[in-house]
Amino acid sequence: MNGRVERLGPLAGIVAVALFVLGVFLFESVAGPPGDDASPQEYLAYYQDESSAILWAGVAFQLGAAFFLWFLGSLRARLAEAEGPLSRLTATAFGGGIAASTCALLLPGADMAGALSEEQLTPDAAVVFNNLGNAFFLGAEYASAVLVAAAGLVFLSTRLLPRWLGWVSLALALVLLIGPIGWAGLLFGMPLWTIAVSLLLFLRPSPVVLPPPTTVP
Repeated sequence: MNGRVERLGPLAGIVAVALFVLGVFLFESVAGPPGDDASPQEYLAYYQDESSAILWAGVAFQLGAAFFLWFLGSLRARLAEAEGPLSRLTATAFGGGIAASTCALLLPGADMAGALSEEQLTPDAAVVFNNLGNAFFLGAEYASAVLVAAAGLVFLSTRLLPRWLGWVSLALALVLLIGPIGWAGLLFGMPLWTIAVSLLLFLRPSPVVLPPPTTVP
């Protein structure tokens, strides 16, 4: 049973991406948030009229973050196995992934809080709730850059995954750190990176280490 869980663990990244996409779809297409030039009253009406869609979108997105954490566990184990005893880059990548997952868990939280507080919400508070998620989005960008950069360096210095993925990882980290285009790296680059790493880890399973034979005295 443990071997099967370990074997399938990397695929949690693909499940995470699917749930992230579902959450964004529900949020953007079903709930339909108001535009940047909307009035405070329009923001308030949004939370009051679309509360159910906002909550479902938030739950889907947070479930995606939970599966991403599971994916990180598999990635950390494989990075540490390839890097060796000290595993400094592995620890750095895992820390960046935990921080990014935390930001992803909190990202829809403000909108969900607004939907849950629709009866007590004021127009000005509705604007604040709507803009609060931007801080967690930026945090996810920079934390994800740490994750992919450290993992990419491990890919380049070991034979865990193809070297081209290491260079792609470093390029993605650079994009994530550049403010005007970092959003594209998070919305498009990170899902593609997660899918690629998940599939490659699944297709290249860790070698099974058999215990030493016991000797009968």
